[in-house]
Amino acid sequence: MHPDWQRICSEFLEATSYALGDLEKGWASRYDFSKRPPTYLRHEEALARIPLGTPDFPASPDLWRLLRERRSKRNFTKTPLTLHELNLLLWGTTGITADMGDYQLRTVPSAGALYPIETYLLINNVESLDKGLYHLDVQNWCLELLKREDVSEVAYPFTEEQEMTRRAAVNFVWTAVVERTRDKYRERAYRYVWWDAGHIAQNLHITGNAIGLGVCTVGHWFDKNMNEYLGIDGTSHFSVLMASVGKVAGGHWLEDRRPV
Repeated sequence: MHPDWQRICSEFLEATSYALGDLEKGWASRYDFSKRPPTYLRHEEALARIPLGTPDFPASPDLWRLLRERRSKRNFTKTPLTLHELNLLLWGTTGITADMGDYQLRTVPSAGALYPIETYLLINNVESLDKGLYHLDVQNWCLELLKREDVSEVAYPFTEEQEMTRRAAVNFVWTAVVERTRDKYRERAYRYVWWDAGHIAQNLHITGNAIGLGVCTVGHWFDKNMNEYLGIDGTSHFSVLMASVGKVAGGHWLEDRRPV
């Protein structure tokens, strides 16, 4: 832990807080979308690209029942996810739902519709997919294979040996390309990217629980190691949140809750 953590946190809150009169009136509303940083990321060096297509949406539980029964579940079985199930999770967290001309809307809200969050996947147990590191190309709706290897032994030490990350069929790693938001919202962007990640994580829980999967958010990971593994600089592009997903027995949520 940094010895000056309390001072650093207090200075961050002060530097990103506004009061009446601090800002030029309407500066954010005059943002020129045509000059914004690129919204979409594509890895040209990808080893392979796997098209996902529009998912076949199954019938879902009643919304109020789903919210009432949502639980974090991490006692994953060895049964693999299907590619269709993974596609549903991805669409539920960041699928494009409308084209507004200058920008697109997705299944989650984002400050200014700027969508700074990228989705990386440590895939360990998904039918028809090699184990490895993948990135979701949202614009072209495909998976980009970046590294072909056993990623269960990457997630495990990077999360300080949390067993669920080794057992998970997929570990989601969300990152923020902060310039997308900072270009409009300046220093406030460093608050907004965390909020955007929270919206996405909640949608993962809701979507995963709706199709009978276990989902658990991971708030404790070694940022520096993860950023290096993903090949991002940790400053302009950095990891913001993780989550583990897998099949669970589904008998009772307390039994599904934690690995034995």
